[in-house]
Amino acid sequence: MSQMERQYSALVVEDDAHTRELVVFNLEDAGYRAHSAANGVEALKLLENRVVDIIICDIMMPEMNGFALREAVQSQAKLRDTGFIFLSAKSLPEDEIRGLRYGVDEYITKPFNPEVLVARVEAVLSRRAALAKAAQLDPLTQLYNRQAGEREIRRELERIQRYPSIGTLVFLDIDEFKAVNDTLGHAAGDRALVLLAEVLRESTRSVDIVTRYGGEEFVLFFPQTDEANAVPVIERMQRRFQQLSEAHNHLRISFSAGVVEAPRDGNQFDVLCRRADEAMYSSKEHGKARVTPWRPDMRHAARPLRTREHARPRDEGTATEGTDLRV
Repeated sequence: MSQMERQYSALVVEDDAHTRELVVFNLEDAGYRAHSAANGVEALKLLENRVVDIIICDIMMPEMNGFALREAVQSQAKLRDTGFIFLSAKSLPEDEIRGLRYGVDEYITKPFNPEVLVARVEAVLSRRAALAKAAQLDPLTQLYNRQAGEREIRRELERIQRYPSIGTLVFLDIDEFKAVNDTLGHAAGDRALVLLAEVLRESTRSVDIVTRYGGEEFVLFFPQTDEANAVPVIERMQRRFQQLSEAHNHLRISFSAGVVEAPRDGNQFDVLCRRADEAMYSSKEHGKARVTPWRPDMRHAARPLRTREHARPRDEGTATEGTDLRV
C-alpha cells in the first residue's frame, strides 16, 4: 500500500463473519479503508451514502447473492467504474467462467491466502488506475486530451466561483502548422507537437492544466494566477519553443496565443475558451508569434472571419528547412 498515491477504500461483502473479518483485517493492515456487509442488501444500503474503489464479494449469500449485487452495482452510474472481485467456494471452470461473464476483475476461489487476496486487490486497482490515466491522455503528446482537460478546467472554474479567486486560461495554436505538414510531412508535424508539449510541461507547475485541445491547438489553465503574471510565462514558452524547434528540426516554428482571466472575462469554460480563441486569432492577424490578452472589442472583429466554432484562418504558403514559419 505504501506505493499507492492515495488511500483506497474497499467494501467486503461476505455472509461468513470469520471470513469477512479476516479480509477486513488484512485490508486495513495494508492501509485500505475497509467497510463490510453481510449480504448484497446491506451492501447496497451502505453504498447509498458512499462510493468505494473496489468491492470484494462472496457469491452465495442470503437475501441477495453476489451475482444480483454485481448487476445492481452495474445499473448505477456512480458505481459503474468500481472494481469488483468475486469470492467463491466453487472452483470448477464453468463456475469461474460464469463469474467472469459478469464483467468482474477477478474470480478468487476459497480457501484463499489473505495476503494473496490483498495483492490481487492492489493489482486490480493499479490496472484500473493505469487505464483511467491512459484514457485521459492524448496519445502523441501525453498531455490531457480535450475531454479530460476540459473537465479539469471546469472543476477549477467551479472552485473559483465557490471560493472567490482568479485563474488564467490560455488558448494557443502553432503558426503555419499546415505548411509544416504539407511540405515536410506529418512526421515533422508530430515532432513539432511533441516538442511544444515538452516545452509546456517543463514550463508549468503541477497545479496547472495543460491540454492538447485538438490538432495544433492547446489550452492551458493557471489557477491562482492573473493575466499580468501569466503573459510573461507564455512569452518565455514562445521563445523556448522557437529555439528548440530550430535546434531540433532546423525550423523556426512559433505559436500564437490568446489570454483571458477568470472571473474578470467570464466564469464559464465555453465563454472563456471562445474569448481566448478570439484573442489568439488577433495574435495571428497581427503578425503571429504573439500573446494577446482578450478585450471586449475583439468579439466583433474576429467573429465575421469564422465559419464554425473554433475555426482557424488557414495559414497559406509553403515551408522549407530553415524557413521562418511565422510569416
